[in-house]
Amino acid sequence: MTSATICTMLCTMLKATIRNRWVLFPIVSIGAAVAFAVLTVTLAVANHPLGVEPNYDSKAANYQATVEQRATNDRLRWLVTPGLVRMDQTLASITLRVEDRHTIPIDDATISVECIPLVNGDARQSVELIQLSPGTYAGTFEVAAEGKHEFRVRILQGLDTYTDRFRRPIPALGSTQVPP
Repeated sequence: MTSATICTMLCTMLKATIRNRWVLFPIVSIGAAVAFAVLTVTLAVANHPLGVEPNYDSKAANYQATVEQRATNDRLRWLVTPGLVRMDQTLASITLRVEDRHTIPIDDATISVECIPLVNGDARQSVELIQLSPGTYAGTFEVAAEGKHEFRVRILQGLDTYTDRFRRPIPALGSTQVPP
């Protein structure tokens, strides 16, 4: 058999397949169903949350507490002004200026910040801030991943609890990020 004969045979088979392309539909459908089933099982047994919030089910069950916290935030109307500074390759500093609606500094508060890199939510960490001056609090955290981070702030002062969240990229080494 020559190469021309083989080429002619392949062209004839290809033309017959294209003419009867409906035959490929069950094969493609079954292949897609098997691929989807494998993907589903792989994701189900993987030990990675795939962006799902930890304890999301209990948070959903207690959604009324979230609604009440939002009402408290609206009542308090505190202003949280963040600042980020990159200290070295693995460490960054967060500074929060906290004021009430009349721009009076919030003093003697307990502030915790949850730092969550958006590229890897599993690398979240909590930071307890210390008071530097009236209304100004600071703390340091390890930079687990480059890029944007979400910062979830929880401020306790007396019987009041205020929560806030914001997203900012970690600034480059030696630069300060001024809030927008």
